[in-house]
Amino acid sequence: MNTYFTLWHYAAITLMTLGLIALIIMTLRKENEKYKFSIIFTYILAALGFMFGAILIIDSYTKKITLSDVKDTRFLPTEKIFFTGYVSNSGNYTIGEVSVEIKIVNRDTPELEGKPAYQSNAFAELIGDKGVKPSYLVVTEVVATNLKPGHRKEFRIIMRHPPYFKGYTKYIRAFGQ
Repeated sequence: MNTYFTLWHYAAITLMTLGLIALIIMTLRKENEKYKFSIIFTYILAALGFMFGAILIIDSYTKKITLSDVKDTRFLPTEKIFFTGYVSNSGNYTIGEVSVEIKIVNRDTPELEGKPAYQSNAFAELIGDKGVKPSYLVVTEVVATNLKPGHRKEFRIIMRHPPYFKGYTKYIRAFGQ
């Protein structure tokens, strides 16, 4: 069973729902109010916005994940990169799904208007490569489910290494849901 919500999530949603119901009842009891339904619609939109914000804030305090011992090894015969490491739950609540996102960027990439892109050279165009190749790859995988507080789990992620990369810089982050 994946548990996204904690006790704090349920409490926030319950309080917001009770407040919304109270506001709707007070609006419906007014006799001379002309725009009752537009006011109720506004209350519903505001409550949904507050619930979404509350869930994000609660997530930032309850889902704390740390990465450790992350290593990468490039396997040349198959042009793959193997990433291994550990994810740990350093918070006080169970995390339903822990995902790791790995982004590799070509080291030889010039920045073009804020977006890195690999421009093919004249020789590559001569042999038929006329496109622009991406200068980065992103892989996101779920590496643990129902990670209890204080526990850690090993992960392995395999991703391809483009042959036109002249090396890579890696960016790794973990997040919970």
